[in-house]
Amino acid sequence: MSDRVPDLRERRRRDTLLEITRAALDLFETQGCAATTVDQIARRAGVSPSTFFRGFASKEDSVLGLAPEFELDIDAWLASTAPEGITLTAIETLYERSVERFSAAPYEARDRLLRTRRLIGRDEHLRAAAFAADAMTLCRVTDSVAAKLAGHESRSYARLLVEGAGMAMRIAFDDWAERIDAGQDADLVDIYRTTLIDLRRVVAG
Repeated sequence: MSDRVPDLRERRRRDTLLEITRAALDLFETQGCAATTVDQIARRAGVSPSTFFRGFASKEDSVLGLAPEFELDIDAWLASTAPEGITLTAIETLYERSVERFSAAPYEARDRLLRTRRLIGRDEHLRAAAFAADAMTLCRVTDSVAAKLAGHESRSYARLLVEGAGMAMRIAFDDWAERIDAGQDADLVDIYRTTLIDLRRVVAG
């Protein structure tokens, strides 16, 4: 990932995206995703619908589409890694890096994720969109890994690598969110590492 400091224009763009996301979360929480329109989100965020669509493809994407870092990380990693270095452990390490980055993020970023996960749990419309978005991300990452492993391993092998690591990540985040909601201490990095240990036990058993 680049350490380049974003310029003023980029900072303003990011601030606008965050305002849209906050507005969408507020509306989804009060009236549901299906009943909320892009016009309502834009109006609450103080932007035009055209500004909304410059940042997001859909109203669902406004709360689900703010974390492209992992795909950027894995693309950079694949470009610099030989096929024999592409293993489950290596991909899990990339996920762990994302977990560590998220854990070090400001409180508001973690709170947005918690609010989104709560909504996914109770809002059928948003849950379906989240599953579809997750599936598309896994497909894109699988395509990248399969292309790098072409001639060495099958696409099924690449898919097992990506989806196996992704499953552990999702379970860890769910566990983390449930502990937070229960008022318990929850260290996401520790939870993720424990989830990987449990995965190895399941596979070995």
